[in-house]
Formats: sequence, structure tokens, C-alpha cells
Amino acid sequence: MICVPSASYSELMCGRFVQASDTDELDLTFDADIVSEELPEPSYNISPTQTIAVVIDSARDTEQPVRRIEPARWSLIPPWVTDGKPKFSTFNARSEDAASKASWKNAVARTRCLIPATGYFEWVTEGSTKTPFFIHGDAPLALAGLYSWWRATPDDEWMLTATILTMATVPNLAHIHDRTPVVVPKSFWSDWLDPKVTGDQDLVDAAVVHARDEASRLSFYEVAPVRGNGPDLIRPLNA
Repeated sequence: MICVPSASYSELMCGRFVQASDTDELDLTFDADIVSEELPEPSYNISPTQTIAVVIDSARDTEQPVRRIEPARWSLIPPWVTDGKPKFSTFNARSEDAASKASWKNAVARTRCLIPATGYFEWVTEGSTKTPFFIHGDAPLALAGLYSWWRATPDDEWMLTATILTMATVPNLAHIHDRTPVVVPKSFWSDWLDPKVTGDQDLVDAAVVHARDEASRLSFYEVAPVRGNGPDLIRPLNA
């Protein structure tokens, strides 16, 4: 999610989310082997192009996969983009055709990740009124993501960039938005992250099947206008 047209971030699917877990909580949740010392601080109002935490399994040759939690720019930059500015927003990727789209297909095949989230915001628009809702589970969520390493020139440092996969919404959230992030259950984390598996559309579709059950258990409530940062942003309105 980099170059966004005239629409504001809040009008796009999953354009703001919350990563409220600190480093220790992320390590405990995802049982990481390596946790970067450069992870961002917890944030209650993350927007595209900001730095987020992502979970990656990596392996070389015959090595066993190593689970890492790394910082990444939220908006995937495909390797062939020379100026860091794709011609369309890249903070979300539609799951339905991710394996066939040029921007995503290499990442589907080889570089999949999980994006920890406490929850995310969506807005219901009625006329000129936009009402924000916070959508969450009983525990931190793991959103299906794709990642790519990018640098402008061979002299620049590599930058990790990532996108969140989305799917058609589930009945309990349909009145809020027609799309929802692909929420991966713990039982499917290793399948999704496995670097030794060449991903394809079947793998993405399998993640969506699992995610529909997870999404059907999500809860939501109305919140005050999403401005600034801090835990007050996810407090139920008039609580």
C-alpha cells in the first residue's frame, strides 16, 4: 500500500490496524528463534508505509526453517520497481488472484509471512457520515501476508516490505465492509510460512478456507474517530 489514489486510507480495506503487543509478547505468541532489535514500538494507529512487525520462516538448502520477527515497511514494493513508487496501492493484495498477479506471484511462491495484529479498523459510510469500528479476536491475530526485499540501487541497503492479503467478507462483518483480512489460525501458520513449499493459488485458497472460520469469530464495536495514537483508540465508544 504505497501510492494511494484520491481516496483516503480509511476508505480502503484494512487501511489502519493495531499492533499493540510488545517484543516479548510477539516472541511468546509466535515462538520465534530470532527477534529483531529494531521492531517498532506498539502502535494503535498504523497506516500504510509505516513500519510493522512481520513473522517469517527462512531456511537455506537443507537447514531447518528459522522463525524470525522482523521490521518491514507496510506496502510491498516489487523488486522491479526502481523508484519505490508502484503505480497502485500495495498495502493489500486480493487473495482471489494473488498467485497470478505480477506484483504478488513471486511472493506467493517463495516469500510468505504473517503480520501480527491486535485488530483493525473499518469505517461504515452513510451519506457524509463515517463511523469507525474496531474489529478484533479474543487473542492477537495473525494476518496472511506477502513480503519482498527491495532496494533502489546496488549501493542501497535492502528494505523488507510487506502486504496483507484480503478476502471476501464473512456474514458477521458484511455490514461493515465487503472485504476482510485473511486471518490465519495457528494450526495453519507453519503451512503458510514454510519456505520449502512453493506457494500457488491452491495454498492461498487453503489459507482463505481456514481464515473464514477465524473471521466468523471476530468481534467488533464502534469507537471514537481514529486520530492520534494510544490505547484510547480501541476503547468502545461511550465505555
